[in-house]
Amino acid sequence: MKKILFVACCVLFFTTLKAEDKYLVSYTLVKSHTTKTISDLWKKHHIPKVILHVKNDVDIYEIIYKAKWLDSSWITCSGIYYAPKNVKKSVPIMMFGHGTQIHKHRDISDDDAQQGICLGFATDGYAACYPDYYGIGKGEKEHIYQHAWSEAMSFIYMLYAVDELNKKLNVQTNGQLFLTGYSQGGHASFAAHKYLEELNDPRFQVTASSPMSGAYDMTGEQEKYMFQEYPRPFYLPYLLVSYQTAYKVINTNNIYSVFKPPFDTLLPQYYSHNDNKTLYDLDKIMPKVPADVVIDSFVQMYNRDSNFIFKQRLRENNLTNWKPRAPVQLCYCKGDREVNYKNSEVTYNNMRALGVTNIKLNNLSDKLDHNTCAPFAVMATKFFFDRFKNNGENPKMKDVPGFKRALSNIVKKKEEKKYLKTGQDGIRY
Repeated sequence: MKKILFVACCVLFFTTLKAEDKYLVSYTLVKSHTTKTISDLWKKHHIPKVILHVKNDVDIYEIIYKAKWLDSSWITCSGIYYAPKNVKKSVPIMMFGHGTQIHKHRDISDDDAQQGICLGFATDGYAACYPDYYGIGKGEKEHIYQHAWSEAMSFIYMLYAVDELNKKLNVQTNGQLFLTGYSQGGHASFAAHKYLEELNDPRFQVTASSPMSGAYDMTGEQEKYMFQEYPRPFYLPYLLVSYQTAYKVINTNNIYSVFKPPFDTLLPQYYSHNDNKTLYDLDKIMPKVPADVVIDSFVQMYNRDSNFIFKQRLRENNLTNWKPRAPVQLCYCKGDREVNYKNSEVTYNNMRALGVTNIKLNNLSDKLDHNTCAPFAVMATKFFFDRFKNNGENPKMKDVPGFKRALSNIVKKKEEKKYLKTGQDGIRY
């Protein structure tokens, strides 16, 4: 009888646990940082602590969570969660979308610049989330590039899973939610802002977003890059392969048949179940003009027919014509040769025309390129979010304190000079 009762209690316990965790599948503590180890890391990477404060120890977790796929079936996704420790008051949540990658694999590393952004927010009192997106990391299915819905859902379902995890870790949140990301992450975080406001879940209201250097205008400003020499020609085939998965934009069972030889046979290894090849590997084999990779008849249809299905679907994933309720800062650099800075300007002008008032443009540099721009965009984003975190919504308050602005400008001028001299765009974001 005792044995039966024990088994019954175990069944009840695990049933309750399962019911409690609707989205969280698993979580693993990967690393614990102290303020000392973070300070040492900042010193190693020449990050001034006066700009990026070190206040809290941080536990880093890898989480697996459930999300809905295109057909409403459930799949698993992965992400990294940075939980600040020994914080005396409740904390806001910050979600960061990473830049483009074609390979599925993702390590958790102190030397990863984008993961370092999350660590920086967490040590200063944010609960920081790093979604891998669908099909990246330990997630199922293939990644769908620049696809607003799936990008947004990777954020939203991770947010649900982290909410469940926080109850286990006893992390108290204050209801504030900040969204940001760089490059593709700019598009992804802005998509998450849009879909979260459409869902209007009272538990998860966006406090502010700061998308950085994203391709929000894919059938406008960013499209122009597809027909000229471009330093990142991977963009077009990635879109075609992804949108075939999402929408079947071409009536074929082999999307690679739309590419000219030899790319019809070379490209599959870079996109289908790729676990090691990088964007740099792909760019080496690509033509300088992205459109040259596609058969002429496809390019002609795209240019002649405004209702061509591929163009229609791209247009649906633009993020230039909607009305965000929460404040927005659009960060970019005018020297960006990878994501046309006019993506941000067009978005800003369209939204202002729609009546959005709480939106600002922030050009960080007229000279810096895509990757060299990123650290300064991140600093501007951190200062912008801190304004809300520390003081609530206070539009009279300057985003960047005078001393920090002066220090940031000194560092920026040094980086601009270095970039103009070497032409090297720095660490990939």
